[in-house]
Amino acid sequence: MTGKTKIIRKPSPWPILIGALGWAIVCLILPMIQLWHYLIALLIGGIAYFIARKQIPDQEIEVAVPLTPLEQQQQEQLEAARSALTGLQQAAAKIDDPAMTQDLRKIDSVCRQIVEEMEQRQRFNDQARRLVDYYLPMLTKLLLNYDELEADPLQTQNIQNSRENIKKTVKLCAEAFVKQWDDLHEHQSMEIQADSDVLETLLVKQGLVSPSFKEGRE
Repeated sequence: MTGKTKIIRKPSPWPILIGALGWAIVCLILPMIQLWHYLIALLIGGIAYFIARKQIPDQEIEVAVPLTPLEQQQQEQLEAARSALTGLQQAAAKIDDPAMTQDLRKIDSVCRQIVEEMEQRQRFNDQARRLVDYYLPMLTKLLLNYDELEADPLQTQNIQNSRENIKKTVKLCAEAFVKQWDDLHEHQSMEIQADSDVLETLLVKQGLVSPSFKEGRE
């Protein structure tokens, strides 16, 4: 969700200037000592104004619309989500292990879809907040630790054990993130199923499809 804007139409100043120019030209031509001189100047200026008004379109100006407190909060959450995802991607780029890389790609794909969906819906649920506020930062920290451990020239047993633990955690996170993505769509799936059942029942009642069609679906 980006900052909202709206288009306002503002009359161009040119018709007024052209009308004034028409008045001024008449004033230069006529002596402007009688009433009809002024009436002609007014008429010419008015005609010039209305012709210009029809020919010159209004100016369209894009202006920012202030966000409501809720929208401001959502904007901040989205920015935090993008920042957390960028941090994860930068840390993941340093990992050379093929199995971890595959799991990290899966995590990245799920996280990007979650953030995109939350942006489209313009709301964050509790699962998405935990993802942004806790899971992604912690996972990023683990990846940075893994990179440091991998660069250690000694590779002691403790270092190797720590690396293996991080690998297992990344694999577990990949499975958990996919499940979280599926859980986010659980309510939507239930709504779709309910709508489908209602529509099928109506079609059967109206005799548009055979009752066996619905029984076969069940």
